[in-house]
Amino acid sequence: MNIVYHGSSNSNIKEIVAHKSTHQKECIYATDNKVVALLFMGRGNGDLDTRISNINGKPELVERREGVLKKLYDKEGYLYELDGSSFRHYDYLWSLEVISFEKSIIPLRKIFYPNILDALKEEEQKGNIIIYRYPNRPENMPLDNSDLIDKYINFENQGIVGAIDKLLQIYPEFVSLIQDKLEKNSETKVIK
Repeated sequence: MNIVYHGSSNSNIKEIVAHKSTHQKECIYATDNKVVALLFMGRGNGDLDTRISNINGKPELVERREGVLKKLYDKEGYLYELDGSSFRHYDYLWSLEVISFEKSIIPLRKIFYPNILDALKEEEQKGNIIIYRYPNRPENMPLDNSDLIDKYINFENQGIVGAIDKLLQIYPEFVSLIQDKLEKNSETKVIK
């Protein structure tokens, strides 16, 4: 890969430093798709706010709750271009992301976006992204966002401490559903 992209709301990144994320590996995340980098400029609570997926190589963005897209993306953002030579895609990654195991990488260039939401709308008009605004969503996604329950139980079981608590901060209505699932799986986790 020649160039990869890293989206951020931070205007002052001199170097991008490796960190642990849901994959529990110390690495730097990027993408070779500029639209995906735009999406990561305003992630907020990540998949608790939106679902980002890949439909035949095209990013798809689903607003989980009313007003989330405006809250996350109606602001400025920065696209950082990085040397892609150390970045690779691995099977355990989302299909549109790549990682580098370098400790840090100095960006080659920074591009300013005065309004991320406007940029996403423009990319949508060009056909480069599919956007579902609440309450619209793909058929395979429940309106109540219960698709998050198994995902966050798995995060917790993989050692991401506090994943279930984070889910319940935004979706407290899932308490009994999560408790039932944990009991059925004979887990001994306690929901606060």
